[in-house]
Amino acid sequence: MRPIPLFLCLGSALGGWAAGAAAQSPKDDVLKTGQAVFEAMARRDTVDLKRLVHPAAQLIATVGTGDSATVRVSTRDQFLVQIATMATVPIERMWNAEVRVSDGVATIWTQYDFHLGTAWSHCGIDSFQLVRTPTGWLVTSIVYTVVRPASRCKANPLGPPR
Repeated sequence: MRPIPLFLCLGSALGGWAAGAAAQSPKDDVLKTGQAVFEAMARRDTVDLKRLVHPAAQLIATVGTGDSATVRVSTRDQFLVQIATMATVPIERMWNAEVRVSDGVATIWTQYDFHLGTAWSHCGIDSFQLVRTPTGWLVTSIVYTVVRPASRCKANPLGPPR
């Protein structure tokens, strides 16, 4: 029996480790889905948004007005029409995201800012709820705050959009 050179054994062992290290965790997959929604919005790609957002999903915005808030509720289809017909590119960015996953249910809680093109519009908190399906994670709802003016927003470490 011929001895196997040490560098081949190490290469094989390290290759297996690298493949395992490259595998994404469920939290990474959930966050990737939330980011994919923002990217599809910026492209105004309703086909991709349909793939990412459950048909029965709702988007619920709370807009602060003094001591109370106005609540706006949209269906997925209303959201798709809104994105498709926007005159200016919507840019939404998240940071400091907290992701929780339990079996087939997940939540993203994150700070965000929203721009129309490069013009700042508002900021707030996004709360995504997702479910795992055979095809991947689907957003079932996004509940978010709309905060204005900019002085009420936490500093965005991402800087201005490009």
